[in-house]
Amino acid sequence: MTPATRTRAQALALPGEPESVSAARAFATGCLPAGCPRADDVALVVSELATNAVLHSRSGDDGGTFVVLIDVEPGAVAVAVADAGPALVPGMRPEGEDEHGRGLALVADLADAYEVTTTETGRTAWVRLDWDTTTTGVTS
Repeated sequence: MTPATRTRAQALALPGEPESVSAARAFATGCLPAGCPRADDVALVVSELATNAVLHSRSGDDGGTFVVLIDVEPGAVAVAVADAGPALVPGMRPEGEDEHGRGLALVADLADAYEVTTTETGRTAWVRLDWDTTTTGVTS
């Protein structure tokens, strides 16, 4: 999303604790326009990515944090969750295995675009969710 088309971008840093997942979800959905047709998807994506940040990164260590970034533009929302790494990305499990570990597959299925970037100091999972503004009337 380019600065020229961006209508609203907000970020929130949260402690890397399980209780922060619901705060991340509430923050993200609160950034959306009224009537956003992808609100439930945004809530699910943020829940999965925030949970991974808390459970599978150094963000879940004592004093750790993660950041949720929500960037809304007409007909789309970008969701990013940045954590403290490690640089290993939790893997998607094949079907037929236990029910845990399928969150990233679900995120990828919901996303119109999905990317994970890693650096020596952390990882950012980014998702874009689109909607048709001509049929919903919801822009940003």
